[in-house]
Amino acid sequence: GGVGKTTVSAHVFRVVWETFRRPTLLIDFDPQFNLTQTLVSRVRYEREQKAERTIMAVMEQSPPLQSLFNINTSISPPPEPTEVSTRLWRFKGREHVDLRVLPGDFRLVKYSLMDDHSQLNKVESRFLSFIKKCREGGRITVIDCNPSSSFLTLCALRACTHLIVPVRPDRYSILGVELLDQFLNEVPTIEPKPKKIILLNGIPRQHYDRSVEDELRSHPILGPVTLSQRLRQSAKLQAKPDYAGFATDKPGPYKNVLKNEIRSVAEEVGKMLGLRREEQH
Repeated sequence: GGVGKTTVSAHVFRVVWETFRRPTLLIDFDPQFNLTQTLVSRVRYEREQKAERTIMAVMEQSPPLQSLFNINTSISPPPEPTEVSTRLWRFKGREHVDLRVLPGDFRLVKYSLMDDHSQLNKVESRFLSFIKKCREGGRITVIDCNPSSSFLTLCALRACTHLIVPVRPDRYSILGVELLDQFLNEVPTIEPKPKKIILLNGIPRQHYDRSVEDELRSHPILGPVTLSQRLRQSAKLQAKPDYAGFATDKPGPYKNVLKNEIRSVAEEVGKMLGLRREEQH
């Protein structure tokens, strides 16, 4: 928690979308729905929630049961990604190459309270089917999930091809990544294993002690999957209650500095994902 998962999901992948010009969907898979609160105004979110255009429409057939211990199961397929997501940006003349967000929902918390595996298995199957739909047409699909070994996180790990891990430059973060690596290797139901990408985040701009970073980069397992580019600390990346949108769209000083730093990270992430720049005329 607090290492920058939502920051990376939103701001880095917005630039990945701009750079590589692939349709991109950001999925808010955390009951706290911080990604949604970062990008979508409260009025707009309440409208989408009322219309059942949130992640709950993926997990259960709409409308989901309000009970904390029962699920609205159905043999019907999950919705199309464009039916339940909100468009944030698009390229002029190419509406299908858009950037979308699938809003989160606090009701996701019900799955952490349930122990009926027969019901949870149906939810997971529906979610995995939805992710398969998302990938059609080369869509980049980003799942922002909570930092635990919960049912939701396991669903995300079983669905993903790559796992991007933001790491603060402190020894506790490195310990956390080592435990995550062990967790991935020892849980047999996560197969195939996602490829790890580690991103150093929150690097101080002054008086930076490189010892922890050097330790990470020399690590025999974690070092080779650590990006060469880093994200530095920036007040612009901090969430503001009166602002919904991308930090690089905020007016003010150092805006272009932040844009360039995020672009460098996004380009390296894109290459590790096997993306290629489209020829632009």
